[in-house]
Amino acid sequence: MTLYATTVPTRAAAVCFLALCLAAPQSGRADSGELPGGPPAREGLFAVGVETGLVVPLSTNRLCPAGYQCIADLGWGVGMNFSYRWANGIGLGFGYEFWLLTANGVYETTVPQMFTGLLQYSFLPDHATHPLLRLRGGFLVLGPSFRVDTIGGTVEIGVGAEVELSSDTVFSFLVTGNLLRTQSFTTWADNAPRAVDGALDAMLVLRVGLNFML
Repeated sequence: MTLYATTVPTRAAAVCFLALCLAAPQSGRADSGELPGGPPAREGLFAVGVETGLVVPLSTNRLCPAGYQCIADLGWGVGMNFSYRWANGIGLGFGYEFWLLTANGVYETTVPQMFTGLLQYSFLPDHATHPLLRLRGGFLVLGPSFRVDTIGGTVEIGVGAEVELSSDTVFSFLVTGNLLRTQSFTTWADNAPRAVDGALDAMLVLRVGLNFML
């Protein structure tokens, strides 16, 4: 009974989201291809995006070992992406992002900084609202207040949508799951060994952003 109750709302939410995208009016501009993706007749374009969002820890066993204060609690993220988008909805690019995480007195602020490659795909290019899938991955540095205590890697998968505001401005919202893995290190304030045990740390990020077509 519990499984059924959980599955039905999830399916209903997915159906409602798809219906919203399909019901969104088609672009009223002479060239509707000025949206991300666009009709096949349109050539590709460059896009610059800025993004911000709430970072929620899901699993932080490596960064926050048992018996010590957590250095990766709730926080906020800010980032920028630069990409090239083809007419078929595929986009490739790169980006930079940092998070400001609560560090519970061990650090002033824990700051993961991520340098990533990007792959995304926009659906329904002829509508004003485009469902979106995104993958990112790359290099990570982490430490107190933009200093570096350790290095590692990160992978992200996200789903969301883009909404056309004008011929060259698009609003985006996404939910992403982010996996982090760093080399082992010791926080000097409490002499705690961190990133020693466990496979990965995981975060959920609720994001909004703006993308500008060039």
